[in-house]
Amino acid sequence: MDLLDEFLPYALGCLKHPSERARLAALLPRWIAKWQGKQRVLDYSRSHHGAFLHFNQFMDGKWVQAFTFVATKREGVCLRGPEPDRTRKAHKYRHNPLNPAPLDALFEAWSLHPEARPAGHAVEFFLEETPDEVWAACLAETLVHLGA
Repeated sequence: MDLLDEFLPYALGCLKHPSERARLAALLPRWIAKWQGKQRVLDYSRSHHGAFLHFNQFMDGKWVQAFTFVATKREGVCLRGPEPDRTRKAHKYRHNPLNPAPLDALFEAWSLHPEARPAGHAVEFFLEETPDEVWAACLAETLVHLGA
């Protein structure tokens, strides 16, 4: 939970309403608790663009950033994913290509939600616009397509 302790204070500062802060404080620990195992790790980064909590998974012999929670002062907090660079990474690993099928299936499942906004080869879910049942559905779809 150390990464949560780094990401959460910054992310809470990006939200205007106390109710949204409480939702995020309840939502993130659920996602982190489900993202357990030897094949999964969390990574935190911060820049002048904002703070990023990356959910990485070991797939096809390489670590892949599956999706990311992004916090920015300008836009608030969103979930962005699945990993938008699936095609380039498949080319990058020409001798040991990445099978993007699980990430593509997750992209398709997430894209079906009306709250999903296009973000290049990924989708975004903004905390303020997405109801709790959609967050639960996205987490369930993540576990189905990327393995429980």
